[in-house]
Amino acid sequence: MALLITDECISCGACLPECPNEAIFETRSDAEGKGNHVGDGQGVGDNIYVITHDRCTECVGHFDEPQCAAVCPVDNCCISDPAYPETTDVLLDKAKKLNPDKTIDSAKVWSGVRN
Repeated sequence: MALLITDECISCGACLPECPNEAIFETRSDAEGKGNHVGDGQGVGDNIYVITHDRCTECVGHFDEPQCAAVCPVDNCCISDPAYPETTDVLLDKAKKLNPDKTIDSAKVWSGVRN
């Protein structure tokens, strides 16, 4: 499943360079303008960062935990998006397709992935 950024986002930008899949955008309109889908009700008003579910792998295959959540100074700002549940296998496959030139490690999975 993808992650989402809640309304508590302070738009500090800490998460942006940490995403291995370039799934985080400064505004909803920026993400959608580049052909990405943003979940309903997310990033309304273009004043918080958003995560596009079609590019988010929850850092599976890259890290042991989602990097956006790890670096965010706001507790529980980057959370699982219940609208997009995906298994470890689906997330690993997505990571491989998004990053064909990177090594994807199937052991890099965090405990929050719903299988």
